[in-house]
Amino acid sequence: MKENVTKEINDNFEKITDWLTNKKKNLPQVFYSSVDIRESLFKYASIDTNIFPAGFNNLDQSNFESLKNECDQFIKLNFPNCKTILLLCEDHTRNTFYIENVYHLVKIIENNGYNVIVASFLNEHPTICKETGFLSLTSANNHSIDVHCLDYIRNNRSQFDIDICILNNDLSDGKYHELLDLNIPIYPHPNFGWHNRKKSTHFETLNKLTTRMINECKLNIDSWHLTTLFTTIENININNEDDRHKIADEATKLLNKIKEKYSEYNINEAPYLVLKSNNGTYGMGVISIENPSDILTLNRKKRNKLSTGKSSIPIQNLMIQEGIPSINTINQKIAEEVIYNVNGTTISGFYRSHEKKSSKDILNTTGMEFKSFQTELSKQSYVLAQLANLSAQEELTNL
Repeated sequence: MKENVTKEINDNFEKITDWLTNKKKNLPQVFYSSVDIRESLFKYASIDTNIFPAGFNNLDQSNFESLKNECDQFIKLNFPNCKTILLLCEDHTRNTFYIENVYHLVKIIENNGYNVIVASFLNEHPTICKETGFLSLTSANNHSIDVHCLDYIRNNRSQFDIDICILNNDLSDGKYHELLDLNIPIYPHPNFGWHNRKKSTHFETLNKLTTRMINECKLNIDSWHLTTLFTTIENININNEDDRHKIADEATKLLNKIKEKYSEYNINEAPYLVLKSNNGTYGMGVISIENPSDILTLNRKKRNKLSTGKSSIPIQNLMIQEGIPSINTINQKIAEEVIYNVNGTTISGFYRSHEKKSSKDILNTTGMEFKSFQTELSKQSYVLAQLANLSAQEELTNL
């Protein structure tokens, strides 16, 4: 079963990488992405792909040169005359770990000789936007960084000679007219923001690409061993009883499909499901359940998780995804891989772990810990990360 998947990938790795290279060279490249990967006793699969990844501070320092070089190649290929870059970040001014991520991103870009101006919407600091124009922040490791107000930059354009913008903000609320007013190229494309992008679109694309790779590389693999089954339900309110019944009905249908695969491969575990916002991020709007009937009796805390996402935006569209029970552990804590791509090149990653969570729980939550990879990626993780990034490339062509 999974051993056969590992063997097929290892034995055909050169053929697979040639296939991936051929496919991605014909598509526009995304600037960067991070991919969450889970491994169970019987399969490997990516469970989420972020086009605006944070967490660069969690990567090992040995990856710095590769990150720097791939960043430079992307910018030089697309904007050979670029000198100054606007790095637009999230409004997480009190999250010192996120600020540490921003600091590392700045260093990656600056070390290629570019000038970097860090900015954010700073919606919670209207006075700053009208007066000084920037906020001085300190990261988790005591690095200082000045974050400019985007509106201040827009109103004082002559002071800022900016060539392009790199987004580290997922634009969940869709309110970014100040950014468009700058009239500069923006990467990744703003339509990749969660105001527009759907997780289900990504996984539909990913599953099709995985099947194509298996068929065209003539691999003896059931695509289910490298993907997740999923379904969607739209225009719902988790606090509405009738809507919870609709969600439970769809969850039952999906769970039955998963049970069929478990039966086919003699898997003696109870399958489970993950309910997540179809336009979600930061681990918000995500819960796991083992029985669809649990949806009907969700407590207030879990209903709240599925009622609003980032920036208190109401969740109206859900994706129900096959759960992957993780077998990975770090220091006896359940873990999952998070792998980073820059300019289409898979660099490295880290383990996300949580001492209070089980193999079926969501790990991207308060109390999580990180441990950077000290060894090379497994071939199967590399292939999954490349497939996820390739799927993002295909998404980009359809924005």
